[in-house]
Amino acid sequence: MKTIATLSYFHRKIGPIVFYSYPENLLDDQLSLRIANIMDQTVSEGFFIHSFENRKSMNFYFEIRSDWARGNKEMLMISIIFDRQISSDLESNVNSLCSEFSEKLLNDENIFAAFYINDINNFDERDKELILNNNSLIKLWVKELYWAVIEETRERSEEEKIATLLTKMHIFLTLRKLSKGPITLEGLREWFDERFPNLDFKDLIETLADKQFVFINQIGIVEKYVLLLKEVSAERIPPDSVIEYIEETPDQVERELIDLLLPKVQEYFSSYENKSKEDLEKDSYTLFQIVSDPKKYNVLSELRNGLISKDNLPKLVSKRTLEYLNSSLNFLKKHDIIEELKFKGKRYVVLKTNIQITTSFPEYLRKLLPKEGEKT
Repeated sequence: MKTIATLSYFHRKIGPIVFYSYPENLLDDQLSLRIANIMDQTVSEGFFIHSFENRKSMNFYFEIRSDWARGNKEMLMISIIFDRQISSDLESNVNSLCSEFSEKLLNDENIFAAFYINDINNFDERDKELILNNNSLIKLWVKELYWAVIEETRERSEEEKIATLLTKMHIFLTLRKLSKGPITLEGLREWFDERFPNLDFKDLIETLADKQFVFINQIGIVEKYVLLLKEVSAERIPPDSVIEYIEETPDQVERELIDLLLPKVQEYFSSYENKSKEDLEKDSYTLFQIVSDPKKYNVLSELRNGLISKDNLPKLVSKRTLEYLNSSLNFLKKHDIIEELKFKGKRYVVLKTNIQITTSFPEYLRKLLPKEGEKT
């Protein structure tokens, strides 16, 4: 079972029920009843954890003001259901996200109307509109909470882990330094302390050795050398959509869109191939930043699977989330990762350049290997 976000409330006739869950259609009747029963046992507002069988639910019970409820308050509970163990750090993050969700509802004076969707025929036209608008809004907020939780708890990909490490400038530059050849441990320490006087050299070496980027080789009794075991690079490659276009024949709509994109991709890579080594290193660091940023990486992942209709974004996310998303899109466009295309009156966002992070045998060591056919 996948992670599920549910919002429960106390119905004045039925009692506690699950009002909405996302992803939709994943919550069966039995689990829905168990989640509602958790709310029935809750006596105080706040965050708490409930375990049953092989599942764990993280819950946040709270109350909001209501013009239509008995006692002028609605009793609510947001729950995140997992089918795996979650670390204490992630529990804290989920707690914060649920708390932010409750604050959002507390600060909207009309959101209570959403919970009267099943009784909508008992209201006049003005109140019906209020119910429908807030019902759509609160479902949107539950979806956003779900995706925020997924972002916090999902297993990071290997390229994300590497990129996160390489976004630290002292690590990025140290690996670049070591790519030129072995250096004594003391010599590397002097170089490092001169450039990063406020950072701990010992922590750096332990991190790189633990991640198997370097090896400390002792020669003789005293002298130690630091050897790079693998080089890490982030580079741009043409997006799959363009490659597939060359190899296959897509449908007519895809063909026309790629016809718009292809010249832009070709023009970019013509100039990319002529960049200086210094410019490529700067660009590589920018690519590491993009992959390590969860919001930008999420956009990149979506675009790797296909284009995004930019005109539909306001319908899919809240204004606040749209601002964050547009910020990521603007950054990616500025750095030539994406391109915005207009096609038949609609706007689409597509990948202009994909990002590839690779590890390889250090070049200086490759040069020392005997060439094919040479005697050793």
